[in-house]
Formats: sequence, structure tokens, C-alpha cells
Amino acid sequence: MKKKLTKRQRGQSMVEYVVIVGAIIAALYSADDVMKLMRDTMKGSAEGYSYAISVAELPDENGTTP
Repeated sequence: MKKKLTKRQRGQSMVEYVVIVGAIIAALYSADDVMKLMRDTMKGSAEGYSYAISVAELPDENGTTP
């Protein structure tokens, strides 16, 4: 009997998770400013990361940078 209860509890938590995530996504899409801010932040982070990789010096075979 306990196994059925545990399985039902797992199913209930999954439903709650989906409902909460859906509500958060709906709230984010309803506010255009938030989505624009998130998109710009992610784009800036990616640009900064790619720039950092392009200027970093790679180590030689001894493990030291030139």
C-alpha cells in the first residue's frame, strides 16, 4: 500500500512543478521588458565569453603561456 502512495505523491509533485513553471513562463512572456532584459543579458554574456576566449593566450606544451 505504501508503494502506491509514494507513486501518487511523485505524480502530484510533477504536476505542481509543471503548473509553477508554466505560471513563471506565462508571467515572463506577459512582461516584454523582462524578456528583453533577459535576452540582452544572455547576449552580452555570450559576447563577453567569446571575446575572452579570443584574447586568451594558450599555453605551450610545457604548460606556460608565452
